[in-house]
Amino acid sequence: MIYFVTSLIAGLFFLISGKVKFGKTLYLEGTKARIAGLIFLAPLGLILIMLVLATMLESVGIITDAKTFEQTINSFAQSLVGNGFIIGLAYINFYSVSPETKERRGCLTYWLLYALLIIYFALSFFSNTQWIRIASLGITVFQIIFIIGIWLWKKWAAFGYAIVTITSPIIAYLDATSFSRVLIILILSLSLVLELYLVVKPKWRFFE
Repeated sequence: MIYFVTSLIAGLFFLISGKVKFGKTLYLEGTKARIAGLIFLAPLGLILIMLVLATMLESVGIITDAKTFEQTINSFAQSLVGNGFIIGLAYINFYSVSPETKERRGCLTYWLLYALLIIYFALSFFSNTQWIRIASLGITVFQIIFIIGIWLWKKWAAFGYAIVTITSPIIAYLDATSFSRVLIILILSLSLVLELYLVVKPKWRFFE
């Protein structure tokens, strides 16, 4: 709910005013600021479309298990809004952060903490099948190692994190889990890689 309200308010403000401004600091203005606003608002629009389609499908009898479908929509909504918010922040960081100083600043630090939280969230989607547990544990260990490497300004860590993160949807698919869960994990994985690019690219010259 916090991400939803914040994304709505920030998205509308950036889109209408044409400025990304916090306090007295102006980060973006003009077209780039409005694009930031659209990034914040896009997930909310997708959720609205999904709700309208769900209502239509339920009214014609295509959806029979409304409770399960509601839970799926809720999971999609949390995934879309949360990642849309982080992508929006990463986009602002990409165009406003100074590439001249070796500082992580707030956005990169926040993303690293967010990436750690996502690891726990993603693990809850996998079954208790032994090989799935081993595979997911292996991914988790490597992701943590790569996150520490990114904190220490290592290029291999950034590439490694992107590669390992993309394998998560493959594990979910082989787990024969529901299509909705595979899609959520795919959204999370692609979003994390995009966010990584946006927060790391301006400081890439400092990575070793």
